[in-house]
Amino acid sequence: MRHVVNSYGLGALLLCAFTGHGQTPPPRPAFEVASIKPNPNCAGGRGGNAPPEPGRLRVTCLPASALIEVAYGTFADGASQNPQQFRILGGPGWMYSDTFDISARALDNAAVAQMYGPMMQMLLEDRFKLRIHKENRESPVYLLTEAKNGSRLKATTEGTCAPVDLSHPRPPEPGHPACGAGSIHGSDAVTQIDVHGARLDVFAGRMLASSLDRPVIDKTGLTGMYDIHLEFSNDAQNSAPSTAPSIFTAVQEQLGLKLSPGTAPMEAFVVDRIEKPTEN
Repeated sequence: MRHVVNSYGLGALLLCAFTGHGQTPPPRPAFEVASIKPNPNCAGGRGGNAPPEPGRLRVTCLPASALIEVAYGTFADGASQNPQQFRILGGPGWMYSDTFDISARALDNAAVAQMYGPMMQMLLEDRFKLRIHKENRESPVYLLTEAKNGSRLKATTEGTCAPVDLSHPRPPEPGHPACGAGSIHGSDAVTQIDVHGARLDVFAGRMLASSLDRPVIDKTGLTGMYDIHLEFSNDAQNSAPSTAPSIFTAVQEQLGLKLSPGTAPMEAFVVDRIEKPTEN
């Protein structure tokens, strides 16, 4: 049986340069020390990050493509989390397949979003020799809307989850998870998504999109937080039989929402250059 678990939480923006006459840009934030090592023992799986800790960053079993998305997309501003996934275009095959472990320390107690965003950008540009540019492209997407009879979403009870503070993260308390904490798990035949205290833009842009072939944009207009359980078939990717519905049917029947194909301008990051980092 295949089990896949992805945890969600955290995110970042690009630093703005001074444009006034005679002014020079401030120095970009960077790690004091950083160790990057290839990890060939990930068995084709994806890793993640250790529990958040100000001034310390530890990730395991992540390909360079995932690091690029986190640094230039999810946490690009160093202060917040962008819920939308981004396309990474170009680059050699190893950028998507080879996995790395990173351990880095900031000079001070840098915020988590700062480390995963601007500091990770500097690390990629210095150690991977990354050169990248952004383009806006009209792309196929799925639009998430309310179904004809309205949503069946369960609103999160106030006080049952802890809001995420990207500047001063705290370990989750027993029975009191972080808002938006969730997982994607299942078997060869069925996938389940479970999340507590989720905003729909994050649920659509990251969790639903991870199980589909194109980005998902939330157009429901619903702004609350919800506890979501979704169960659907993997028949499109696997030959194992399943009695579970397709993801499109499941979203409509279980959540009272609807996925419709459409197009929208989407940001994509194009890799112009990247090299394997020297091990240290």
